[in-house]
Amino acid sequence: MKTLIEERFLVPPFYVFFLIYSSQMGVVGILNFQKEIIEGAGYDAWIAVLLSGVSIHLLVWMVYRILKISNWDITYINSFCFGTWIGRLLNFLIILYFVWSIVIVFRTYIEIVQVWMFPSMKIWQISLVSLILIYYIVTSGFRVITGVCFWGTAMKMIILYPLLFFALEFTLPNQLFPLFNHSVQEIFISTKTMTFQFLGIETLFMFYPFIKNPEKSQKWAHFSVLFLIFIYLLVTIISFVYFTEEHLKHLIWPTLTLLKIAQFPVLERVEYIVVSIYFLIVLPNISLRLWVACRCAKKLIPIKQRFILLFILALIFFLSSGLDTHRIIRQYTDLYAKVGFYFLYGYIPLLFLAIHLKQKITQRVP
Repeated sequence: MKTLIEERFLVPPFYVFFLIYSSQMGVVGILNFQKEIIEGAGYDAWIAVLLSGVSIHLLVWMVYRILKISNWDITYINSFCFGTWIGRLLNFLIILYFVWSIVIVFRTYIEIVQVWMFPSMKIWQISLVSLILIYYIVTSGFRVITGVCFWGTAMKMIILYPLLFFALEFTLPNQLFPLFNHSVQEIFISTKTMTFQFLGIETLFMFYPFIKNPEKSQKWAHFSVLFLIFIYLLVTIISFVYFTEEHLKHLIWPTLTLLKIAQFPVLERVEYIVVSIYFLIVLPNISLRLWVACRCAKKLIPIKQRFILLFILALIFFLSSGLDTHRIIRQYTDLYAKVGFYFLYGYIPLLFLAIHLKQKITQRVP
């Protein structure tokens, strides 16, 4: 059932830029996407970045069309389009989907902390400290989460992105040539792989009712995707002209390696600062997805959202501890990428058609 949200809980349309950006920009993608997309199209994979970005713009347009018709969140939309029981099943699967994504992002960051900073620390020690902070943020409400998304985006723009340009001194631009020497099928493979980096726009389905004048926020959502395409393209080009193709294939986190090149007179280990700042990027990503999962669960189960949050946090804690090797993390990440691809390019277009069809049927009924 629809309930009116008080204005004090709403955020201006401008903040959708930071919400969409934070929901998409997780630690999983930006640190190693280059080595994934070259598997198909090699150094022509920069084309895949553009093509996948264009498709995401189309999906954002679809999502806004769906939300404008229903004027509510995904839990109501599923029930409206598919009936009560199928709608509840879909909502339950969406909750699992978001919890799964949180575990992947959270556990990947813990692995980076263990490898680059604290090899002797246990998974549960890092998890416990991080989840306490995440609990505090999520219980503070959507406006606080929006603020965390804003500062996470700002920190990345101000501190991390400028560090990438230190690598330009050692680049070989001729490595990009010859251009367009891969088939359409190979570019499609890289494009499909690249779509994993844009997973997160689906959070819009839940926070849309919390935006003031939400119809005015669409341009900011598209600006956010456009900016993300630019960032991915920039990182892709710098990586391709710095690393050889074979070298890139054998790196686990190429972006971290690029950031490590930066040197300062008073700072020897830049990667320590980078990994620490990355927590401010992971934090809004996880907090927003966790808020979405909790709010969706609250619509299904008549329990206070705080109890649902504690249960999901405990679930994340134990699931993260169970992913104890890089191989297992990689397997679950690849599976999540496949599910996310079908969520974006299967479920969203299906919902787009279903809600338009349902609207026409409803209007015809006297």
